[in-house]
Amino acid sequence: MRRTLPEKRIVLATFGSLGDLQPFLAIGTELRTRGTVPVVATSEMYRGIVTAADLEYAPVRPDRQPGQQDPDFLDRLWRERENPADMFREMFLPALRDSLHDLLQATQGADAVVSHTLVSAARLAAESHRLVWVSTVMQPMGYLSAHEPPIVGPPWVAATLRALGPWPTSRLLQVARRMTALWTTEWHHLRAELELPATTDQPLWEGQHAPRRSLGLFPRVLGSPQADWPPQARVTGSPFFRPPDRALDPHLEHFLAAGEAPLVFTLGTTAVNDAGNFYEQSAEAARRLGMRAVLVQGRAAQGQILDQSGDIIAVPYAAHDLLFPRAAVIVHQGGIGTLSEALLAGKPMLIMPYAHDQADNAWRATRLGVARIVPRRRYRANVVRRSLARLLDDYGYGAAAARISQAVARDRGAVAAADFIEAALS
Repeated sequence: MRRTLPEKRIVLATFGSLGDLQPFLAIGTELRTRGTVPVVATSEMYRGIVTAADLEYAPVRPDRQPGQQDPDFLDRLWRERENPADMFREMFLPALRDSLHDLLQATQGADAVVSHTLVSAARLAAESHRLVWVSTVMQPMGYLSAHEPPIVGPPWVAATLRALGPWPTSRLLQVARRMTALWTTEWHHLRAELELPATTDQPLWEGQHAPRRSLGLFPRVLGSPQADWPPQARVTGSPFFRPPDRALDPHLEHFLAAGEAPLVFTLGTTAVNDAGNFYEQSAEAARRLGMRAVLVQGRAAQGQILDQSGDIIAVPYAAHDLLFPRAAVIVHQGGIGTLSEALLAGKPMLIMPYAHDQADNAWRATRLGVARIVPRRRYRANVVRRSLARLLDDYGYGAAAARISQAVARDRGAVAAADFIEAALS
């Protein structure tokens, strides 16, 4: 293993769900094998997970996930009733000064900062301490492109924009940038307080991308560089985190070993808290197909068999890399972490997007020939049953999934990301 930059201290700053943390744990683990000192800077709730990975931890506010202290927030967030400006003001602006304070401490004596898109204070800390800064985006639409319009509303809107060419989308993106400029006034005020040079960059737009290197931490098969991507962007592939002590629950292991490959239904680590009737409709669809099913349903699960036939089991959590390869079809919400694991597992999938990047991620999966989409408003047992039957009956989905799995495995995302970070430090 290479040890090209021994004792270099690299702060990995992230915020969000477990899916936003795990890629940074994977990168940190890889960097540690090279003799560097990675420090994961994130919310206090993740301290135990970081230290269990044998990585150094630094606290950075905000300390909560979206909706943790507001039961209605997740509902508004996922159903897209939350105005983006209000969401940004509620979640990030109140904590921006605190985040900067914490990051200035965490980066004291460091050599580099690697930041998640949502940690807009990272650039300020890096510039203040004159550190190497490497930015990341978690999904393809993080590089907003007029040549590949993101799916952010009804799919026909993006399809129309694609048919019209890049000019209309470019104009729309320019308008959106101007409309959101006021959201980041505080960020510019903090620059002035730190006596950093004034800039016209907007941290939600071009200002989120480090000038030296920006890393796309998603599978290469999902998105290739477009003409209007930042020239310093490089797609690494997904950095998959693999804790050495991970294992499936014994009840789940027994269930999997006792019969044919089941359908797996999951909503990741955040949407699961606003599941609605997803699991009830999923279980009924499985019954109508006469198939076994695993429901990964968070705290609501008790590890119990939910069906008198013994064909349906609910579990609170299961490591995706241990469960997904044993599925017949994977049904999920389209989060980039869940999608990446499903692609690696090489199984067909049915995607029910909630909001934000998930519809765009789902569209990219269908473009690969490995998935079908069911809109959330239409997620009912009869609709799900028909979609699952098509995935199971059409050999093409399984063949495409197996082929894509090999490509995703070749990415070696954590290794590639660490290589680029080391190169930026050289």
